[in-house]
Amino acid sequence: MTVHRLRHRQESQSEEQRAVPFAAPRITVEARRAAQRVLASGWVTMGPETELFEREFAGYVGADHAVAVSSCTAALELTLRALRLPPGAGVLVPAITFCGAAQAVMHAGLRPVLVDVDPRTAMPTPATVARAARACGCPHAMMVLHYAGAPAPVAELAEAARLPLTHVVEDAAHALGATVGDRPVGSLSRAACFSFYATKNLPIGEGGMVTTDDPALAEWIRRARLHGMSTDAWRRHLPGGSWRYTVEEAGLKANMTDVQAAIGRAQLHHLESWQERRHEAADRYDAALRAVPGIEPLRTAAPGRHARHLYVVRVLEEYGMTRDELAVRLADGDIGTSVHFVPLHHLPHFRATALVPHGGLPGADELFPQLLSLPLHPDLGGRAVDRVCSELAGLGDGRRTRAPRPAALRTLVIGAGEAGRALARDLARAPEFGLEPVGFLDDDPVKRLGGAAAELPVLGELDATRTTVLDHGIEAVVVAIPGLDPDRFRRVAHAAEAAGASVRYLPSFIAALRRDVVGSDMRELDVSELIGRAEMHVVSPDARAVVAGRRVLVTGAGGSIGSELCHQVRAFGPSRLFLLDHDESNLHRLQLELYGDALRSDDIVISDIRDRPRVDQVFRELRPEVVFHAAAHKHLPLLELHPCEGVKSNVRGTENLLRAAAAAGTERFVLISTDKAADPVSVLGATKRLAELLVRRAQDTAPSGSVFTAVRFGNVLGSRGSLLSVLAQQIGAGSPVTVTHPDVTRFFMTVEEAVGLVLEAARMAEGGEVFVLDMSSPVRIVDLVRKFARSVHV
Repeated sequence: MTVHRLRHRQESQSEEQRAVPFAAPRITVEARRAAQRVLASGWVTMGPETELFEREFAGYVGADHAVAVSSCTAALELTLRALRLPPGAGVLVPAITFCGAAQAVMHAGLRPVLVDVDPRTAMPTPATVARAARACGCPHAMMVLHYAGAPAPVAELAEAARLPLTHVVEDAAHALGATVGDRPVGSLSRAACFSFYATKNLPIGEGGMVTTDDPALAEWIRRARLHGMSTDAWRRHLPGGSWRYTVEEAGLKANMTDVQAAIGRAQLHHLESWQERRHEAADRYDAALRAVPGIEPLRTAAPGRHARHLYVVRVLEEYGMTRDELAVRLADGDIGTSVHFVPLHHLPHFRATALVPHGGLPGADELFPQLLSLPLHPDLGGRAVDRVCSELAGLGDGRRTRAPRPAALRTLVIGAGEAGRALARDLARAPEFGLEPVGFLDDDPVKRLGGAAAELPVLGELDATRTTVLDHGIEAVVVAIPGLDPDRFRRVAHAAEAAGASVRYLPSFIAALRRDVVGSDMRELDVSELIGRAEMHVVSPDARAVVAGRRVLVTGAGGSIGSELCHQVRAFGPSRLFLLDHDESNLHRLQLELYGDALRSDDIVISDIRDRPRVDQVFRELRPEVVFHAAAHKHLPLLELHPCEGVKSNVRGTENLLRAAAAAGTERFVLISTDKAADPVSVLGATKRLAELLVRRAQDTAPSGSVFTAVRFGNVLGSRGSLLSVLAQQIGAGSPVTVTHPDVTRFFMTVEEAVGLVLEAARMAEGGEVFVLDMSSPVRIVDLVRKFARSVHV
């Protein structure tokens, strides 16, 4: 859960101006007195007060038994263990839920199977449950979340999963006080698990409860919550109690204390009045937000009473700003918000371990960028609700108008391999590219017989380009076969153009769009013609082993090279990917590109590599196993004017990183250098050469098994400040382009080649080397300018 912190204001404010916190936990006077009473009693851990709380709570929800534990997460894990499912068995879990729920499944030795949600309710439907059940073959259990406190159709979902209610566990963390129909949540399935976290409807601080009508289940959890010791082992410390106990199977240390239980008992007396206030605030929201276009409260999935734990809305496109933008604007007005939750498949750990049904989780993907939780708690008065709604209406009235997006071009993808499928998925998710993929061409008979890739048909071989374009009304053709023979590429391009389609090339095409370097002018660019050779696919499958499952840090992550590194490294499945840069705006942009949201602050590191104490702190805390060092000053003419800055960043900054990496036990360190470091005649080249020498020195003193290496780049097409980006700006503005020395030549590579070289060098390195890419022949600058101008129709 990410909460936008409110700014503290020193001046006095009227009620209309007063901060509106997202949540305001209330601990009553009676609860404080109860805690003091227990503290004075001499018995503070689990004991008689806990027994009384269990009895009273069971009565409140209409269950026969209640077992108090340390948290709702512990309650879920213990309940799943009590079901005695086979190790590794599949458990259906909503894609949008708190990460702790899925971790409980894994801690119980089981595997989460993610279930898509209805974007209108944020909860699974019978159809999405059935699809997930088919994906895993035969689920052994299901976790049903009453999201935000809304009643979930427990029986219908169990039927769709073909599971008895005895194998359904209700995650009722949000749902204390809710009913499904006329039955209280906590009395429906075999077990329901509640939370007493500080922001919940019954706040204690921490704690959880399992309710059930099954006495054997309750008895097992009572033992398992305290190391598996025999029932009521805590009584051994009472007068007359026996010290004897037994342990028949493994348990947890997950009991509640009597201090918590005493607070819970006192708070329970106020729950009904607090629920009424929550309903009053929610009803007031409902009435006011009907008049705010683009702000849509979630619907309920089943009849019954809503617990009103959260008030969640969808920020739709018609509102005129994104969810993230709105959250920031509300925080600027001292209104707290939160997001519940980041979908599990957006989190690296669960992306690698949970089962996702074929076809993905489109409902969760659609909903997540829209989700926003507004303030809701018993102390939220009517004026505060009115202020939130007024702010939403005002921001909406002043929202920007969006220009209508032109119709997307029907697009044929050449190549149904990994690159082509990835491209088709990217284009389908990114309408701003203006391309709608409709099918593939591929010479591989296996792919053609398979019939489809990324849910699109394979329409034939590459030689059928012209007829396919004509038969299917294709307007654009994108070649997505890295390393395709230039002659074959030209034949495909000529066939497509003869049929009236424009031809575009991957990967340079996508790289240019992602980096916003040349924009639409780059879309028709034939890179092989510009640089006089076919683009090289330099990354071998073995490069995955360098970063897969490792903690990876990329410095200069916000730059063009660093960003592309992060994209390619993420595809190889690191356990953590840390993004380090001194420019927070670039890091924010990169997070949006990588994860679809910008609320994942735990992997962002804002730091200047010249700040040695900060660098040391970062490495101590993050312990990166692999480091790609791309941060540097690289602008050649400017560094001639400011050589000291080049030394500070490129030399001293690199030295700081190398020392910190050695101290932290980093296994691989790759420096991004430049071909200008060979016989340097510039400040850029000299500082980078010094950095290479520092890498060599670090290797000489490194412990066995550590590898420090460097990679030299040539000129990178698409990097920030590169020749093509400058040309695009000049030509786009209609300005003249002057080449002062027509005979000057340079080597060029694409962003993908540059980053591929880094990954391949990291795989091949033994320590102390400097890697250089053989880029064939140099290109005359004047020839490149002319070809580029022709490519953009000048």
